[in-house]
Order: sequence, then C-alpha cells, then structure tokens
Amino acid sequence: MKDYLKAQNKTNDDILKDAFSADELSRFSKSDFRWADSRSKPFRQRPVRKGEVYQFEFGKNYIPEMSYEHRGLVIGVKQKLLYVLPIFSYDPCKYPDVYHPLDSPSSKSNLFLLKGNDFSFLSHDSVLKLNDIRTVSINRILYQHNGRIDPASELYRQIEHLTLQKYFPSFYHEYMEAIKMIERLRH
Repeated sequence: MKDYLKAQNKTNDDILKDAFSADELSRFSKSDFRWADSRSKPFRQRPVRKGEVYQFEFGKNYIPEMSYEHRGLVIGVKQKLLYVLPIFSYDPCKYPDVYHPLDSPSSKSNLFLLKGNDFSFLSHDSVLKLNDIRTVSINRILYQHNGRIDPASELYRQIEHLTLQKYFPSFYHEYMEAIKMIERLRH
C-alpha cells in the first residue's frame, strides 16, 4: 500500500508540474481506468484471426514503445495471447523514410506505410511499427475495425517477412540459408 501511495504521489506531483500534456493525461487516465475496470474480468470469448485489425489499449509504456489506445494488426494468435503490430498515424515530416513495397522498396525503415486509400480500416495514411511487436492479452481489444489484411496475400507475407527480419535477424539469416540450400538440392 505504501509503494502504491508513493507512486500516486509522484504521478500527482508530475501532473501539477505540467509534466504531461492535456492529451497525454487524458490518454493516461483512460488507460488506467480501463485496466482497473477490466483486470479481473474473465477472458473474452471471441475468435481472433491473423490479419484482423483491432483497436487495442496498449497501456503505459516507455518511449519509444507504443502506449495507450492504437490500432494493431494481429500477426499471431496463441490461446488468449495475441501478437500484434501497432499502427499509428503517418507524418511524412516526422518519418520521411518509411518502407512501402511500391514507393520505397529499398528503405530499411522499421515503419511500413499503409496508404489510407488502400485499406478500409484506415481514414488516412498510417504506418505499421515492425520493430514494436507486442504480445497482448485478448482483453486489451477495445473493438474490431472493418477490413483486414488477408494472410494469404503477398502484402501480408511481406509484413511477416520484414517483421522476422527486424526481430530475429540471426534466425532469419539461417532460415533464408536453409531455403537456398533446399533449392540447390532440388536442382
């Protein structure tokens, strides 16, 4: 109890010192309320599949991790845990070098551009944060967005491929070498 009160006092002191913008304070408060309100609820019983896009409550995290409420692309499902790539608004001034399969295929960026006019679940250009994959509870889902990225599509396979490359470079290299070896042995 003492540690909790100490943490709350520190947070309140920072609020009084204007250490948080009004927007962040609002998002911070919503996040805490959602957590307190939902933490002991039973797991949601809903089918979640790869390629679906949901609105998630990612909670409070350190910069540069994604925090608070954002869209996310589900790239894996393991019982009540989901593997999610966060999606956030694209600002070309802030992120001039983003990967896009047609417009910028040579970029080595950790951000994958999703053009708003190509996806029904986006109202504007956004980016997938490939280097911030999250393992989250199914209970972090706020709601589902219309539309999805078909896991059988070339685009989805490219997203998974680039995520593996960013997260597990040694494994990815060994995997690609094994694929090459198999191809050589077939010929």
